[in-house]
Amino acid sequence: MPNSDSGQPQTLHPGQECLIGQSHNVSYSFPPPDLALHRIELLFFLYFLITLSVGMYYTCRMTARRRRTQALEKLFQLNAPPRAVYFDEMISATTRSRVYEPIPLPISKPIADTLSALDIPLGQGGFARDYVVGLTAGDQVVIELKSERFDTFVSLLASDGSTLGENDDGPDGTTNSLLDVCIPKSGNYTVRVQASGEANAVGPFTLFVTRLRPKSCIQQL
Repeated sequence: MPNSDSGQPQTLHPGQECLIGQSHNVSYSFPPPDLALHRIELLFFLYFLITLSVGMYYTCRMTARRRRTQALEKLFQLNAPPRAVYFDEMISATTRSRVYEPIPLPISKPIADTLSALDIPLGQGGFARDYVVGLTAGDQVVIELKSERFDTFVSLLASDGSTLGENDDGPDGTTNSLLDVCIPKSGNYTVRVQASGEANAVGPFTLFVTRLRPKSCIQQL
């Protein structure tokens, strides 16, 4: 802008007043830079940068976790058996765990036990409870079974499953059982306790096994 005195161009600096003409007292001033606006822009830039960095970090982390999960799934799929085989093995294991094993039975010592629905199911709708006892050839075994809750039935089975003897009602006229058997050969035998003619009959009972060696039994063998 020309100088009013010399006619030469005048350089203006921020904040410096400029006079136009001599008869007009008009002045202009250039405002200083707005530092607050620059600070806001800088804050927005930093916020955007931080947000971008955090987003990239979590994206990379989730991607790595997903890849690790996929790798583990592939590994388990390679090592795991097919679903059908898996459930078959589960059922087999459960069945094996529920296989009934005869309970050791003492000689000449009465035992008190209970027949329940968790024992061996029978085709007639009842249940049976088995005991195992070691006997010697020539033994005469007397088995007594008593219960006040159900009509008892006792049987003696050999190791091959054959029945050596059985009894429903004893000679005393009650529903208790009394079995007298001569043992043909040494080995383990099964004493089976069950109810007679009663579907789903359960309850407490007393079992007593006595072993003798009379001459008459030895002569029969």
